[in-house]
Amino acid sequence: MRILALSSSVTLIVVALATGGCQSTPSAQTESPPPARSLPGPVTAASAGVTLQGQITALDKSSRAVTVTGADGSSLSFVAGPDVRNFNQLKVGDNVTLDYRAAVALDLQPAGSGEVGVTTSQAGTVPVRGATPGGARSNTVNIVTEVVAVDPVANTIALRGPSGNTQLIAVEREDLRAKLPSVKRGDLLRISYTEAVALGIRRDSP
Repeated sequence: MRILALSSSVTLIVVALATGGCQSTPSAQTESPPPARSLPGPVTAASAGVTLQGQITALDKSSRAVTVTGADGSSLSFVAGPDVRNFNQLKVGDNVTLDYRAAVALDLQPAGSGEVGVTTSQAGTVPVRGATPGGARSNTVNIVTEVVAVDPVANTIALRGPSGNTQLIAVEREDLRAKLPSVKRGDLLRISYTEAVALGIRRDSP
């Protein structure tokens, strides 16, 4: 089974801001933010997920490559990381469940509260020794951008990325459009992109 990508254009925005894509000229600017105001809290801008239940149809112990095939014949191949500590217990024919999740979260922060930049982090869990094979791993990319322009009438916002590039974004979701009047030039927008993969053996595996 092919892993689904986020349907929202937010993923493309994350890539453009992180890598220094084409520059765009902001269409409008607002006044400097007032000294005291209420900012919207964190919001999930887009999310997607796939759960595949099937059998291990290929397994390479040396490279830790695993292929899982679902009942519909579709398959997904991946490399089991060190978090799958009991990897040697796996064998072709085992019934497994593989979950993939991806999400983009947005968090508006006041001007001067941080620096524009990119950070990455990883997290994982491992089963206790002797338990059934399993584990989980997540990767998160945090991009802090600066708002250089916002136009609540045209429903656009311009963000300056870590490389100094400016990306003009059309806000399509109605709930996010409603938050634009509270966004001011100089505010910081933290964009977090998280991927999580988990693997576990079902107890009724042959």
